[in-house]
Amino acid sequence: METTKFHELCIAYDNAQNNFNNYKTDCHLFSMEIVREFKAYLNIPESQFSLYKISEQKGFELVPSALIHAIRLSEDHYWHFGVGLTVCKALETLPEELILIHLMFRKNDKGNYYVKHAQLKQEFQITKGDSSSYKTFFEFIFEAIKSSYNEQIQQFVGEKTTRKLGYRH
Repeated sequence: METTKFHELCIAYDNAQNNFNNYKTDCHLFSMEIVREFKAYLNIPESQFSLYKISEQKGFELVPSALIHAIRLSEDHYWHFGVGLTVCKALETLPEELILIHLMFRKNDKGNYYVKHAQLKQEFQITKGDSSSYKTFFEFIFEAIKSSYNEQIQQFVGEKTTRKLGYRH
């Protein structure tokens, strides 16, 4: 059977679809690793962690616990999803405030992963499968959250009126 030009186009399409599906699977598995590592780094109780899909308008939409419902590839070539941390005054008290964090990551053509927070410009290179490569990024997020709380008193004296990291009260 002779291979026609149309048949070659069909083969090219099939290859492109397979390549994208492999890329999508890799990125989904990587997003699961981000969540697993983040929970472990901060020792977040499962009851105080939630997942969010980021809408086109940059809003947070609560999703079931499977990350596949939250992750979305955007036109900016980043995968987007949100995580929620419900914090309280002490471990024995009821949760009081939900911290929403819009995370983004990309995988380049060399297979390197880069993560960042949506409202902050700095990217961090992560090596998939290497827990220690997450430390700098997670420490950056941790310090940004702590800094936001430390600066919150300024809201009451009128010096600062916005909060970082997409928090909701």
